[in-house]
Parts: sequence; C-alpha cells; structure tokens
Amino acid sequence: MKSLHANFTIIVNWRKSGFGCAKVCSYCNWRDSPLLPHGGQSAADISTFITQCDKSFITISGGADPLYRFEEYCPQLLAMIQIIREHGYKVRIITREIQHIAKLKGLVDYVSISLDSDVLADVGRYQHEWVGIDVEYSLVLPPLPTAAIVTLKPQYFALYVQLGKRLVLRENLNSIYPLDFGKLIFGHSGIVFVAKALCLESRYLSTVDCVGHDIVQDTERLARYLMNEPRLHLFGGFAKHLLAARVHPEFADIDLITLDADVLRILEDQFAYTFKDVSQSATSYPRYFLGKSSRAGKTIQLIGMNSADDVMKFIAGAQYDADRVSFSAGQFHFDSTVGEQAIRHAVNTKQANLIGGDRDLSLFSINRPLVEQRHKIKLLRKGFTIHE
Repeated sequence: MKSLHANFTIIVNWRKSGFGCAKVCSYCNWRDSPLLPHGGQSAADISTFITQCDKSFITISGGADPLYRFEEYCPQLLAMIQIIREHGYKVRIITREIQHIAKLKGLVDYVSISLDSDVLADVGRYQHEWVGIDVEYSLVLPPLPTAAIVTLKPQYFALYVQLGKRLVLRENLNSIYPLDFGKLIFGHSGIVFVAKALCLESRYLSTVDCVGHDIVQDTERLARYLMNEPRLHLFGGFAKHLLAARVHPEFADIDLITLDADVLRILEDQFAYTFKDVSQSATSYPRYFLGKSSRAGKTIQLIGMNSADDVMKFIAGAQYDADRVSFSAGQFHFDSTVGEQAIRHAVNTKQANLIGGDRDLSLFSINRPLVEQRHKIKLLRKGFTIHE
C-alpha cells in the first residue's frame, strides 16, 4: 500500500441529516463540516473521481463511519464498492464498527480499524472472524510536541505486540506542534507514523472533488498565525493547552479577543472563516462573533475590544483562577491579583479555585451567571476539581 502518490478517499455520511457515526472522538472535525455529504454520492461522480487515482486502491472513509448502521446502509456501501472494483481498483475501508468487518470478506481488500478505548476493548471478541482479511490498526496521536510523543513510544510498541498487526500512528490534524518524525521511527514497518501532510495533500470526494487543504483546516498553520498576532489574545482551553499541553491535550472551540477588526478579515481571507455577530444588541460592548470555517476545523469564538486594558479586565473577571490567563504574541499574561504561580498550579493540577470578593463584570453580558454555570460543568467534564 506504499506509494509516493496521494491517497484518493471517498468521504461518506449515509444519513440524509445529522452525522452517521456512533462515536464522539475528540479529534473529529467532520461532525459540523459544511462539506460533509448527506446520503450517498452519485455513481457518475464516483466514477469520475476514482479514474483519476494513480494508486492501486481507493479508500472509503469518514466523515462519518462507512459501516454505521450496516444493515440499513449496506446497499449504498456495496454499490460504491462495486463501482470501484469495476474500474479495476482495490478497496480500503476505514471503520470503528468492527462487529461488521467480517461481512466484508471477499468484498474489500484492506481494512483499517480506527482505535479508541471502546474499539480496543472489543478487538479480541472479533479478531478470529477476520482471517483472510488484510487488517491494520490506526491510532490518532494526541496533539502533543515531539518530546512528549517520544515518551509514549514504549506504549505504542506494547500495543503493536498486543494487536499482532501493523499499527499506523496518525498525526493529529488538530495538533499545533510540528513533529520531528526522525525521532519517532521504530526501525521496522510494523509501526509507522503518518504525517498530517499526507491527509492535507490527498484527494477527496466529499460534496465536491477536492484536495485535503481545501476541506480540512490546517490547525498548525492557523495556530501559528493566532499565536504570533499581537492584536490577538488567546484564552480559555487554547491558553491552557499552550500552558500545559500534556495535562490539557484537547481544546474544543478557540477563544479569542481581538483589538482590531482587520483580524476578522485575515481569518476570513486566509483560513476560510465566516463570522456572525452574536452580540446582545447593536450597541453593546464588547462585540461577540462566532466564526465557522468552510473547512473541517475548530469553531472560533471571538470578542472585539478596544484596548489591552479591557482585555486584562475581562481575563481578571473570570470566576476561577485557572481561567485568569491569556496568551498573545509569544507571551502569557496572568492576572496579577492571583499571580502567575497560583494560576500555573491550578492549570497544571486541574484544581480550579473560586475567586472570592467583588469582581468587575462590566465587560460581561447580563447572561454571565448562566455562562459561568455552563463553564463549571465543562471544567468538571474535563476532570477539574472545583474548590468553592
């Protein structure tokens, strides 16, 4: 399956509305993507797409899961497989629905099983059914720097031995850290690292025929801009990720404060975002914007302010010490009334302490109590201990 040529992948989502996958993976960007198909693609589009492939196989992947509700949607999947095989190509399926893999024996040539804890726990139950099927396992790496990934290599080797099949370790598309793959080799082909550049350079049939860069946000490139733009302050989950990536490997939306409306135009022009003003009223301050990209990627929640003093006043109004930090142009900014050491400790230990006394809430909306209650629930779900 090795080739210098980019992969050709058909993105599927069998459901005509919603997202056809039983899993909720932290790294999945497809669930809300505007380019996610709903229902099967036409035979003509599939044929046109696959005949341009210069590899020996075509991949059928998510998007959603190709084997989602298999009994209901298998006619569409089997029709797609037949078209691919009629054109002389082999078929690779990427799936987490391992209970259905044996039903594809003789129909597909390769199966790549995307691992998570639930899937891994069930592998032993079904492995004996896969004799005669070329199976490999795939695992998305945590979005961490190279040094942190290197420390995990013994765990990946142990997993490879446990599974007894080829293990593909895929670079996380949401990672903001460039990986040095020269430090991540195992010396054999049983475990391989796959750079996200392969996904971004490959061809896809989604709602359109396109290259990966067109439909998937390069989070590393986006983060490079956000982290070096002096008119921006990052806060929330992104700031915690920058402060302690191993403790906070995942972040959901990207929370930003900008001092210049030109930043919105840059995000629109260079990163395919569209922003909607969701402020309380036409005259309210600060201004609130919700940004979604036409590429599969993170949502941006952006606040427009007039001064750096207002930014720090906003950050210093957070209810918990762990939230009183922002990042701008290479530097962290900590609320001086709490102190850098206390905030770092709260973030590193996931111990969020309620800040007592009067808080200046003049820059917050009147719905702040509800917002704070929701935020508390989010922190608890992320494993924080709340001290009130």
